[in-house]
Amino acid sequence: MEQAELHKVLRRYALADRRRSLVQVSTTLGIYLASITLLGILLHYQIPSVIIVLLSLLLSPIVVKTFIIFHDCCHMSYFKSRRACSWLGHGLGILTFTAYLDWQRTHSIHHRFMANLERRGTGDVWLMTVDEYQEAGRWTKLRYRLYRHPLFIFFVSAPFLFLILNRFPSRGFRSRELYSTLFTDMMLVLIMVCVSLVIGWKGLLLIVLPMMLGASILGVWLFYVQHQFRRVYWAHNEDWDRYRAAMEGSSFYMMPAFFRWLSGNIGYHHIHHLAPQIPNYRLKECFDAIDVLQQIDPVPYISGLRNICLGLWDEKSGRLLTFGEARTILGKT
Repeated sequence: MEQAELHKVLRRYALADRRRSLVQVSTTLGIYLASITLLGILLHYQIPSVIIVLLSLLLSPIVVKTFIIFHDCCHMSYFKSRRACSWLGHGLGILTFTAYLDWQRTHSIHHRFMANLERRGTGDVWLMTVDEYQEAGRWTKLRYRLYRHPLFIFFVSAPFLFLILNRFPSRGFRSRELYSTLFTDMMLVLIMVCVSLVIGWKGLLLIVLPMMLGASILGVWLFYVQHQFRRVYWAHNEDWDRYRAAMEGSSFYMMPAFFRWLSGNIGYHHIHHLAPQIPNYRLKECFDAIDVLQQIDPVPYISGLRNICLGLWDEKSGRLLTFGEARTILGKT
C-alpha cells in the first residue's frame, strides 16, 4: 500500500466518538476516585500502613490509564471539540501531576522529530550513538551509564520526572506553558491541603505517594519500550524519513487484552505516530483492518523486558546495542 493511500485510510479512524470517549473517561475516573476512596476508608479503620501502601501500588495502573486519556487530549483526538479536549486535558493533568500545555508542547516536538539524530533532547529518552559515546569524556560516560541503568531510569528518574520536574515548565517554555504549570501546581497544592485536612498528611502520603510512584514507573516503562528496541530506526537529518520513523522507530508492543485496556492500546505505537489524531480506543480496530500495519516485528510482552539493557545506537548496523556489545565492537576497530 502506498503511503498516500495508507494515510487516506488512516483518516477514517481519526474520528472521535463522543459516546465512547465519555464512557471511557467516566469509567476511568470512576475507578480512580473509587480507588482513592477505598484507600481512605481503609486508613480510617486503621488498616496497617504496609497494606495501604501495597494496595496503592496495585491500584497505580489506573493513573496510567488516566494519563493515556490526557495524552489523547494533548493530540486533540479525544473529542471533536478542541475546547472539550483542552478542558478535560487540564483537569486530567492535575490528577496525573502533569501540566497540560507544557507537556503538549514537548510531546508535539517528540512527534515532529522522533528518530532524528539531530533533534534529540526534547520529550525523549537520552540516547547516544556508539561513536558519540566513544568520543565522550569520562564524566559524560559516567552520567550516561548511570542514566541508562534500569534501576535509575525507572526507580529514580521516573518518579523524579512526575513529582519534581513536572512542577516546572520545560526548557524553551512560553508564557502559556508557564501559566499552565503554575495552574496545575496551585491546584495540586489546594487539593492536597483539602485532603490532608480530612485524612492528615501522613494518610495523604500513604495513599498518593505509592500510587504516583507506581504510575510513574509503569508510564516511563511504556514510553521506554515504545522507542527502545533492537532494530529501532534512527537517522541523520538529511536521511530522516517520517514514515520510517513511525513504522520502524516506534514499536508494536504486544500485550494481553487487560493490559491493552489499561494502557489505552498505546502498544500500537507505530500507528499512533503515523496518525496521532486516532483516539486510543480506535487503534486496535485500525490495526486489525489494515494489513501493512501488521507487518512489522512485534516486541513481545515479557521478552521485551530485555530491552532495558540496550543503551547505545550503532549507526553502522542500525541496531540498539548493550554496552557490552558496543565494547566488543569498539575493541575490534
